[in-house]
Order: sequence, then structure tokens, then C-alpha cells
Amino acid sequence: MNIGAIIKLNRINQNLTQEELADGIISISYLSKIENGKIEPNEEVIKLLCLRLGIQMNTQLDDSTKEKCHEWFQLLLTSSDVDLLKNKYEEVTELTKTINDPELQVLIKIHLIRYFLKIGETNQALEQINRLKDVSGTFNNKQKYYWLKFNGNYYSIIEEENDALRNYALSEDLLPLLEFPEDEVADILYSLAVTYSKHHLTSEAQSYANRALEYYRQVYNFSRCAECHLVLGICYRRINNHDKAIKNYHLAKQLAESTQNKKLILLTHLNMGYLYLVKGDIQKAIENFDIIVNSQDSTLDDRLLAITSIIDQSYNSNNYKEAKRRIDQGLNWINTKNKEKYLSFYYEILAYLYLIDKDHKKFENLMVNKFIPYLKEQKNYAKLTEYAEMLGDYFEKTNKYKNAATYYKLVNFSYKKIIKI
Repeated sequence: MNIGAIIKLNRINQNLTQEELADGIISISYLSKIENGKIEPNEEVIKLLCLRLGIQMNTQLDDSTKEKCHEWFQLLLTSSDVDLLKNKYEEVTELTKTINDPELQVLIKIHLIRYFLKIGETNQALEQINRLKDVSGTFNNKQKYYWLKFNGNYYSIIEEENDALRNYALSEDLLPLLEFPEDEVADILYSLAVTYSKHHLTSEAQSYANRALEYYRQVYNFSRCAECHLVLGICYRRINNHDKAIKNYHLAKQLAESTQNKKLILLTHLNMGYLYLVKGDIQKAIENFDIIVNSQDSTLDDRLLAITSIIDQSYNSNNYKEAKRRIDQGLNWINTKNKEKYLSFYYEILAYLYLIDKDHKKFENLMVNKFIPYLKEQKNYAKLTEYAEMLGDYFEKTNKYKNAATYYKLVNFSYKKIIKI
């Protein structure tokens, strides 16, 4: 990245216009050319611009400064300890006030995206992404790699999986041009494995999970090994290799228990519930789902995933009394404050409620005017396939064949979207 892009980035961060920065130093048009890398200014101009911005230009870094930055980068890769990350950031943030080294300065700003995501500040991560967009075209390959990868992290967290996959794949394309340690390579491989799995691209998910697992085994990273085995278990379930699925889930659970990782243990139970549903062992499926439902350590996301699975199974087994009990349980977890966040779950639960109550008018209105359009908007093609088929079946049973045909076509459309990703 050239000095012009550094100046532009700091100007934007300080909410200064080009006119305010250039005033009394150079013309606005000359500053614009500097910022866009069209000319190289002399040292005196750089010094005056940096002085106004309150930054310093010093390309000589001492080893301790570099070490602090790279320690922070490594923590962002390997640690989930929020307090530790925040404490280390306090040390590093002082370095962002000066331009010690243009490349390192930009890497720090790019890593802020990952930092905000790690501490749960998704909106701040987006703000940082937007701050860097204008200068992202000047990034070198290393900066571009992290820019793409952390954008992938952001889109994954907000469940925009198409954008996540696109950014991860573009970052992977840069690996042959760079020299990274194995833990960095393994991390992008794992991210790709998870994202391919979310897209139901089983072969790709298996391949990337196995490649990541090979490294994590070597360094005895049990938590990440458990996560890789979970991905593999999901893949084997989807291709109906139930024995290998169970084997991988058990390995994941054992590894998670060895590190007392409660989140991973519960995630294993959730996926074992799905597996037993496929196998037709309803009792074992519900036992695993209820572990999620009744655990104080479960996230609301996971509890809603479990409860909607139980509702679906109870409804399809004609056990409407149990389905209604679980519907009440699920609706009690969703309120006016969190409804927007869990809108998909809310619509799912209401759909079953209206079906059980035989309230056809409310069911059709919900599905046609709210739920299906919402899934289209979110580009959630997996769910869209499932619920468009439910609506198609409903219309067929009620002799509305033209409507049924419309939603069966939507099933085919959404399924093709999944396999084309």
C-alpha cells in the first residue's frame, strides 16, 4: 500500500474532508492524486500532511513493536478469550496513532475487523470494513488475503453464506503467492469446510475438513479437531453413511469433553439428534435434542434449532398434543426484543401452530406473504427448499394444484441454487 492510501485512510478515520486536510499545504486536486496513488509527493509534503493528521512517518520499526503486533494477530487467530484480546488490543492501539510502517499499519487496521468480530461487536466490524473499502484496491497480496478472509468471517457470522464462501475462496486463491505458517492455512481450510457444509456441498466440505484435521491432529488442538469431526459427521450423515457419522460425532464429543468445551459438546448432541432422526430412532433423537433444550449453557439459536426439530417430528408423527406443548415452549423464548433476530424460527413455529389448529387462512398468509418471501430475501435456499415443499404439499392436499405447481417449481429453483453455489 502506498503512502497516499495511508493518508486517505487516516483522513477518513478522522472525518476530515480533502479540503480540510489540504488547506494551506497543497491543492485539493494534488491531494486527490496523492491519495489515489497517481503521484509520489516529496518528503516535505508528506511531513506536513502527517503533522495535520497527528501521525508520524517512520519506516524503522523496533523488534518489540513488531512482536506486539504479531502477538495480537496470533491471538486473533487462536484465542477466544475476550478479556485477553481486549488487553492486548490496548497495547496495540497506541501503535495505530503513528505510521511506523505502512504495511504493518494497514494490517493492524484490517485485523480490527477480526477483533471486533471476536469480541462480539458485529456492527463495529462492519464499520471498519466500510472504512477500508475505499483503499482496499491498493492492498498488497498479504493485506488482500486478510481483507478477504475477515470479510468472509463477517458474512459467515451474519449468515450471508454466499458472500462468505466467495471471500474465503478468493483468499484461498492467494495462498500460493504467500508464505504463511501452517496454523493460518489450516484456519482458512477449516472456514471453507464449514461454509461448504452450510451450502450442503458435501464433497468439498469433507475434503477441506480432512485437510484441516491433518494439521490440528499434529499440534494436538483438540477443540479444533472436534470441530473438524463435527463437519465430517454432518457430511457422512448427508450421504447416509450413518456408521461413519456416529464415529465422527463420538470422536467430536470425546475431544470436546477432554477440553471441557461445553459449546462443542452441545453442538455434538444437536447433530446426533439430526442423525437419529434420519435413522428413524425418534426416541434417541429427542433425547439428544432435549439435552440442548434443557441446558443452561445452550445458546438460544441452538435451543430453537432443537425445539423446531422436535415440533416437526411430533407433527409428522401426528402427536399434536406434544407438538403444541413444544410450540408454546418455543414461542415463550421469542419476544419483542429478539423477534427480528429469530424471525425464521418464529415463522417456522407459527407455521406448525396454524397447521395443527387447521387455521388455513393464517397458514397461507404466513407462508405466502411472510415466510417464503423472507427466505428468498435471506437467500436461505436450504430452508426455502424445505418450506416451499411444505407449502406445495399443502396446496396439493387442498386441491389448489396451480398454487402447488408454483411452489414445487420454487423447490427446484432453490435446490439448483444450492448445487450451483
